[in-house]
Amino acid sequence: MGGEESPGVASMPIFEYLCAECGHKFEAIVLGEQKAECPKCHTAKLEQQLSRFSAHAHSTAPAATGCGQTACCMNNGGGCSMN
Repeated sequence: MGGEESPGVASMPIFEYLCAECGHKFEAIVLGEQKAECPKCHTAKLEQQLSRFSAHAHSTAPAATGCGQTACCMNNGGGCSMN
């Protein structure tokens, strides 16, 4: 599992940070020699956080096309704010 990629799928290194100056928690894509900075106060004084991993699952069920809310009109909720 470690480091394996699906054919035709590129992985992006997404890191989570906590700003040491203003306390803002955010995610950033950092490539190569790039350095992240806080989007609120623009400092580079950051603490990298332990990131949660994502998992991919394969299913034979068709993909849902709704808005993803639990009261979505696709779930007979009728209260979709997306419409």
